[in-house]
Order: sequence, then C-alpha cells, then structure tokens
Amino acid sequence: MSNMPAASYSRTQVWLHWSIAALILVQFLAHDGMEHVWRALRRGQEAAAGDWSLAYMHVVLGLAVLALAAWRLWLRATRGVPPVSGMEHPALRLLARATHLVIYALIFAVPISGAAAWFLAVPGAGRLHVLGKDILLYVVLLHIAGAMVQHFVLKTNVLRQMLAFRQA
Repeated sequence: MSNMPAASYSRTQVWLHWSIAALILVQFLAHDGMEHVWRALRRGQEAAAGDWSLAYMHVVLGLAVLALAAWRLWLRATRGVPPVSGMEHPALRLLARATHLVIYALIFAVPISGAAAWFLAVPGAGRLHVLGKDILLYVVLLHIAGAMVQHFVLKTNVLRQMLAFRQA
C-alpha cells in the first residue's frame, strides 16, 4: 500500500478512469436488448436474435467494468492518487469523498448484482442492479458537476490531471 500520495495520476489510472466511464455510458445507452431478453425469459417467451447479441454485449461489458474497476482500485491502493487541491471548503471535500466512495461501491455492486441475476437467478438481484444503475447515473452527474466546479470556479488542476496522459 502506498503511504505517500502520488504527484499525478498515472497514464494507466487515467486510461482506466475514461475506459470505465465509456463502458458505463455504453451500458446506459444500449441496455434495451438486455431488458427485452430479461423480460422474455421471465415470461417464458422467445427473445429476438438481435436482442440476444445486445444482451451478451451487456454482460461482457459489465464484466469488463468489474475487472477494470478492480484494477483501478488496486492501483489506487498501491500507487495512490494526487492530493486534493486544498482550496475546497471542508464540506465540499467531504462531498467529494462520499461521491467517490459511492461511485466505487456502485461500479462493483452494479455488475456483481447484474451477474448474480443473469448467471445465478438470485432473487432481487435484477432489481438491485437497476436501482444501483439509476443511483450511479445521478452520482456520476454529481461527480461531473464537481469536476466542473473545480475547473471553472475554483480554478484547480483536478480536471486537467484526469485529462492529461502522463508517464508512469
């Protein structure tokens, strides 16, 4: 475990951040096929072939989010992250920490609950998956708003650090 904060995010940390974000965005936008297959299976009906391919894509991308999130959390624990700017009000720092904690929890809980529903037919896992997905959407929007406040109002380099692909 890293005791010292990193001077900047590594290239891998930045890549993982944006890769996970892109995969989650695709999952939000292209979930209809999975929903159609899920409903058909629950009703004992046949699902359309095109829906099956989208459902499989949803499963694979969800498992990819889970794997990348584990890698990202491991890097965070072993390499560290840059310190916060120090310009924020303590309440904003607390909100940022809480937001990150919820995002990390959900990028694990949403794919795990989806896999539990899909592969193991765990009762309630599908509902938990959908609820987690909905909460994740709002927390990510809060995260984006916080990044914009950091950049445009507080004039910190927090957003630039996550946009810059540095060595290491």
